[in-house]
Amino acid sequence: TMKYIIIGASAAGMQAAEEIRKIDSSSDIKVFSKENYYPYSRCLISRYVDGRLKENNFFFKTSHFFEDFNIDSLLGTEITHIDKNVKKVFTNDNREYSYDRLLIATGSSPWIYDVEGASLEGVCTFHSWNDAKKIISLLKDAKKAVIAGAGFIGLEAAYALTKKGIEVTVIEKMSQILPQQTDITAAGIIQDDLEKMGVKFMFNQSISSIEGNGRVSNVVLMDKSRIQCSMVIMATGVKPNTVLAEKAGILTGKGVCVDEHFRTSDEHIYAAGDVIEIEDITTGKREVSATWFNAVLQGKYAGYNMAGNRRSYRTIVGMQNAVQFHQVPLISFGKVFLDPDDEQKGYEVISAKRGNVYKKLVLSDNRICGMIFVGDILKSGFYAALIRNSIDISNYKSRLLDADFSYAFFKDKNFEQYNPYYETPKCWDESSNNWMAHRYECQFN
Repeated sequence: TMKYIIIGASAAGMQAAEEIRKIDSSSDIKVFSKENYYPYSRCLISRYVDGRLKENNFFFKTSHFFEDFNIDSLLGTEITHIDKNVKKVFTNDNREYSYDRLLIATGSSPWIYDVEGASLEGVCTFHSWNDAKKIISLLKDAKKAVIAGAGFIGLEAAYALTKKGIEVTVIEKMSQILPQQTDITAAGIIQDDLEKMGVKFMFNQSISSIEGNGRVSNVVLMDKSRIQCSMVIMATGVKPNTVLAEKAGILTGKGVCVDEHFRTSDEHIYAAGDVIEIEDITTGKREVSATWFNAVLQGKYAGYNMAGNRRSYRTIVGMQNAVQFHQVPLISFGKVFLDPDDEQKGYEVISAKRGNVYKKLVLSDNRICGMIFVGDILKSGFYAALIRNSIDISNYKSRLLDADFSYAFFKDKNFEQYNPYYETPKCWDESSNNWMAHRYECQFN
């Protein structure tokens, strides 16, 4: 029998473990996690902080899963070293385990501002369940909070804290919210929606230092102005946890390098999820994609291949986000920005805006390669399928944003429809007494 070891118990690692067991019913599977909790979705942290989600509904895999699938869970156990020459891993408590196939699914970690005062009480990140519990305890005597970063994580935090009655100011070094995910038009609509809740924004600014006597009392900005607060949340992005792979001599770039079978530079070691870099079909560039949906798909295919069921996966779309912070939903998928020389390369943009509804498609070589939908996202899954399957739309260019444009136009095409509902983290919905997809993904179809 084979020995499988999986390092990391989140989206990619758990999906890989499940797929391996479906193919290989008898071999030994061990899942290691340095966190001492059953697998949970980081996407749901804001719901836990603002009270929409109860603690017992926070975990997407429990002891029942590990028992039913006969998988060993070694929670609270960190792998500190991989020796690929003897095919062994070593733990923080001086144990060693041998493997035949190994998966590195170590995920990502938040970037931490290296500024004076960053270690004060009240400064935290918005990444883990420990973070969520820390923030909830800080909320008891907090009135004002500053959030560094207006990406998805920062806006999730802003929304959750505002719902709890905290006065929130978001500091962003760029000139708009969501600068890595969407354009200025879409950003303006989402910003207006959050400002109606009471969220304040400051652009072209960053934190110079944090002041306080034990606990945070102010942040000092680059222009020397001060903002009073008792909590600071660092939400300036994440970085892949590649150190373990690097120390083992595995090839890395922006993330761990893998092929279309999710195999690394070592034939017995695979990698998946936020920790890897892979070619994005919409940009042609090798990128890191820290999204839940991609992590699940990558884990699934890594599991297939680790268990000997050879399958390649080449249709990775790095940018794919579906969110709704307040009242306005947003989809950002594929290549949504044009580089300076893209117009010379033949890229086109088709867009339309009416009120709080904005739709933008990016085209290349008569194929859609990116989209932004704000306000009305009901058919975004259809457009995502056109992107993922690289469908020729040359006969329908003038109709791409028509209300009746749909799968019916492509009856002769046998292509994969895009429905990420089954891949998204689920949470218990009290009103329907059922498991529901997180955020707005349940309408991403």
